[in-house]
Amino acid sequence: MLKKTWILKEFDKNRVVEISKTFKISPLTAIILYNRGITEDGDIKTFLNAELSTLHDPFLMKDMDKAADRIHTARKNGEKITIYGDYDVDGITSIAILYKQLKKMGVEVDYYVPDRMVEGYGVNREALDKIKADGTSLIITVDTGITAVEEAEYAKSIGLDFIITDHHECKEQMPDVYAAIDPKRKDCPYPFKSLAGVGVVFKLIQALDGSVPLETLMDEYADLMCLGTVADISPLIDENRVIVTEGLKRFNTTKNIGLKALIDVSTNGKSITTSTIGYTIAPRINASGRLGCASTSVELFLTDDASKANELANSLCHENTLRQQTEQKMFKEALEYMEQHPEIKDDDIIVIPHENWHHGIVGIVSSKITEKYYKPSILFAVDGDSAKGSGRSVTGFNLFGALEHCGDLLEKFGGHELAAGLTIKSDNIEAFRKKINTYAKGISKELNRIPKISLDAQIKVTYITIDTVNDINKLQPFGVNNPTPAFSVRNIKIHRISVMSEGKHLRMTLFKDGKYLDAVGFGMGEYYNSFQEGDFVDVAFALDINDYKGFQNVQLVLKDMRMTEQKN
Repeated sequence: MLKKTWILKEFDKNRVVEISKTFKISPLTAIILYNRGITEDGDIKTFLNAELSTLHDPFLMKDMDKAADRIHTARKNGEKITIYGDYDVDGITSIAILYKQLKKMGVEVDYYVPDRMVEGYGVNREALDKIKADGTSLIITVDTGITAVEEAEYAKSIGLDFIITDHHECKEQMPDVYAAIDPKRKDCPYPFKSLAGVGVVFKLIQALDGSVPLETLMDEYADLMCLGTVADISPLIDENRVIVTEGLKRFNTTKNIGLKALIDVSTNGKSITTSTIGYTIAPRINASGRLGCASTSVELFLTDDASKANELANSLCHENTLRQQTEQKMFKEALEYMEQHPEIKDDDIIVIPHENWHHGIVGIVSSKITEKYYKPSILFAVDGDSAKGSGRSVTGFNLFGALEHCGDLLEKFGGHELAAGLTIKSDNIEAFRKKINTYAKGISKELNRIPKISLDAQIKVTYITIDTVNDINKLQPFGVNNPTPAFSVRNIKIHRISVMSEGKHLRMTLFKDGKYLDAVGFGMGEYYNSFQEGDFVDVAFALDINDYKGFQNVQLVLKDMRMTEQKN
């Protein structure tokens, strides 16, 4: 049970009152806005309304004009275009919306998703040869390609034009291609840098025909864009907030037959939120790319056959079950490896190789290791002379930058500040472990080993009502950079405490000031051994409405709990 630091944010009470009155929201909701740094009237109005008019001009993106012109030329000349995408949810949704749009334009279009097990991440020469042989003259990458310098050169040498659409970090050397669209390019003036890959593709779709009203494009693509953006853990601010808000509006009435089938078989009729997408829908889509070929998920979103959609959706659910079983086994083996190699427990960066791991799942297990120890981790699936790895980081440590520092030991790598993929020669893994940890020690101030919980306010139990939750939910969708609001209550009594799901989760009834409150702590089963009924505790939590058979009540979703040191 990791000790956590609670940080109670400070706010200007007078300004909070003004915001509450001006925008007719509760003071608590006004505090949350203030804590997000949204304090000016214009910014508050934009945030609360999330209007389509706030989307930026796609042609502000570097090379967008060149890409649009080349695609129109391909359409006029009858050229075949192949979309080359990544195998995660962001890549799959990117392929689907661009494929649909190009089809509407009358373009001959195909798509290609590399087999994770055979080809690995990103663009590869063998795939380019195959695509060229199938009659393609123009490749458009989605959610990948911005680091494919050598592959771009090879594509040019065999007569393939290349357009990159990506959102990952760029290296110093850019690929020499017809057009490279990535808001993270140093020379790109686009004002919002944090679009998901599917968001970048949508900007391309906007650029291809500016006469189509945004509302029409949203009706067509917002649901899949929302799915890709949330699944890629993109910050839900600026354009991403608009995209996700528009997508959530359309999820339950989606026109996409495949998405509807997946919702039907996986959500049990629950309302769709960012949490539903992140924890229920997205893992099923990712499962096909992790265990085999992601084409199953692409086919799901492209099919017009309801029967086929239902079959594909059920197949994804089955693969997700297999993925969960494999993940649990690998996590257990990772913990055993750490026990057998105690030297890595003191490392700032946890590096674990294993010969019998599925490299499509190492990223998920890396996330669990990082969550458990609150340290960056990189896990490798070793296959003979080569190993494929995936890493996850903690706030404040740039994993991509660390990999750049160790680039001489790597075959290839790519990703973000908090997540990355890499390939390495097996013999170099130990040298890599030492080098990346030496690097981490050199910037140890950035490695905060104690997780922090940011609290918007310490509140009284009388504020915990359904009306309060409904008012706070005006600030949805919640996600990165707009996190679910968190609060604390001090000196509250544990009336009942138990565990569920074989000890994984905590369930409690709390009591204070004549009011009973239900609370659940997901993944907090280990707390059960440290607390008992009758204890007075401080709790940190988010607020949710539990709907059971038509009966609604407020539920505390616990983030942490500790004994009350001084009762009041």
